[in-house]
Amino acid sequence: MADDRYYQKGNPEKEPLEAVADKNVTSSAFNDVALFVSNSAYTKPEATLQPKAFLIVFSGGTEREKNYFYLIKHNPSLYPDIKVDFFAEPNFEKGGKPLITSFAIAKVKEYRESASVDNPDSFWLLTDVDHFEQFLAEMRAECDENGIQLIISNSCFEVWLYYAEKADKCIGFDIPDDKNKISSAFKSWANTQIKGGLKPRKAILMIEQNIANARANYYEENGLPTLFSTQMFHLAEEMLPYVKEGNQKIVDGKIFPR
Repeated sequence: MADDRYYQKGNPEKEPLEAVADKNVTSSAFNDVALFVSNSAYTKPEATLQPKAFLIVFSGGTEREKNYFYLIKHNPSLYPDIKVDFFAEPNFEKGGKPLITSFAIAKVKEYRESASVDNPDSFWLLTDVDHFEQFLAEMRAECDENGIQLIISNSCFEVWLYYAEKADKCIGFDIPDDKNKISSAFKSWANTQIKGGLKPRKAILMIEQNIANARANYYEENGLPTLFSTQMFHLAEEMLPYVKEGNQKIVDGKIFPR
């Protein structure tokens, strides 16, 4: 596998998984945030840069999970110290087991063939409790065996996005009696609790309060996060040192992101 850990001037990196890429992105996604200014300030990298952190993220979700890393992925000049490759595998084996674990293990082997000893890769797998609760122990064991850090959100990734702007433990959400309906019900409810709805592409700008809120509301039972708890703050804490400067430039209105 070719080593794609570098950003080349005038040659933005391609999506690892084109099938889930959003090709219709415009700056209008940021129109409701006053801190974004003219895109004339955007400049491409002036030299070949080697990121200090290279994260490979696997997910069974293809939309909000992927969009959470959008600013990093599309603005290497703002975030030169970190690179994120995102892969999604939303399919299921017969009987309901997600394929993302076996997919991730195979990909990890490819990445390790060209890994740098001085700049090792970091592997993360994002999953929800949602419909996968019965497989989580097995997934965790497989991830541990292959050096992949498993990140579980209960009941869904949207819990993490909720904590980007809210500090309470999802107060007011009416939990359905049917556990299989909690995730879809929460997504709809959370969108009504935040002005403009959940904002996966902007949440990275609120990463510090996101970490604080998720940590404060995190609880486990039998080694798994309880409802409205998410382990995403572990991944965010690793990312934080590498995104703070770029985030601040955006917040201060010094540069407009792609």
